[in-house]
Amino acid sequence: MCRTANGWDVNGLGQLKDGRGNICPVTIIMPTLAKMCYDQACLDIAAMGATQEEIDNCAVNHFMKLLDQKIHEAKDMLIERFEWICSQSPKSASFMYQNNVMAGYVPEEGIRSALKHGTLAMGQLGMAETLQILIGCDHTEERGMELAKRIEQLFKDRCAEFKKEYSLNFGVYYTPAENLCHTAMKKFRAKYGVIPNISENDYFTNSIHVPVWKEMSVFDKIDIESQLTGYSSAGCITYVELDSTVKNNNDALETIVNYAMDKDIPYFAINVPNDTCLKCGYTDEFNNHCPECGSEDIQQLRRVTGYLTGNYKTAFNKGKQQETEMRVKHG
Repeated sequence: MCRTANGWDVNGLGQLKDGRGNICPVTIIMPTLAKMCYDQACLDIAAMGATQEEIDNCAVNHFMKLLDQKIHEAKDMLIERFEWICSQSPKSASFMYQNNVMAGYVPEEGIRSALKHGTLAMGQLGMAETLQILIGCDHTEERGMELAKRIEQLFKDRCAEFKKEYSLNFGVYYTPAENLCHTAMKKFRAKYGVIPNISENDYFTNSIHVPVWKEMSVFDKIDIESQLTGYSSAGCITYVELDSTVKNNNDALETIVNYAMDKDIPYFAINVPNDTCLKCGYTDEFNNHCPECGSEDIQQLRRVTGYLTGNYKTAFNKGKQQETEMRVKHG
């Protein structure tokens, strides 16, 4: 996986990175849980003349309890998937168990000997929308960030407990949700309709990312997301969107990268659109047609999730296409 990270291996390989990876992820769709809990809070206390703050607090309490339950259910799913994978013959993916590709593999002990060093990834989707549902703001505001940290601490604490109890490397994972961002939103809309600031778009926001349409500086985006990336031990990414002209400004690029490193961002990327006319070869950022020859035969190179994609309009679903097109440049 593009954003895979591996924390300390409880089964003997320590902080070794090579030859390990995410064995299986499970993703919790948090906005759906939040909407269920907010609606329940309204039923519980709104009729009693409760204030908006009291309703929000009730919804948050319901949500934290339900999220904890779903984290435990996700743990059970991860263990079941892990055991099934371990039951397979090495011949099912022989390359992975040859030439020391997978660290720790002992043929006589089967593929579990290698897989036990990998990560069981506890993923999540839609932090921004979850916060909007529960308290009416996202983590670009102080109140939203406080709740976001509380949520991430629960994920981190539970993964630490599971890791100790089962001797498996459970870790918090900020899911890229290439397809899930759209399919989960379609199901949400079918049940709850279009809700301002929550389900207006065709996708849920990627993990703990700042909503892509929010205008802010490069440094502000890094400042916000860096407060949450430290909770993840199974993988995350923070990226900023810049104009194509930045390619000619190495000093600016170095300043941005150094700033992200100083904030302990584990995986940082700079997105610079790069369009190529397949007729005349002209390259720049121009999207739909070539300014030189007018051709619409364009290759649009974008980082849609963690990796570069040649043509995101054919490689990704409607939700990811819309998200990519809604991204604002960070000044």
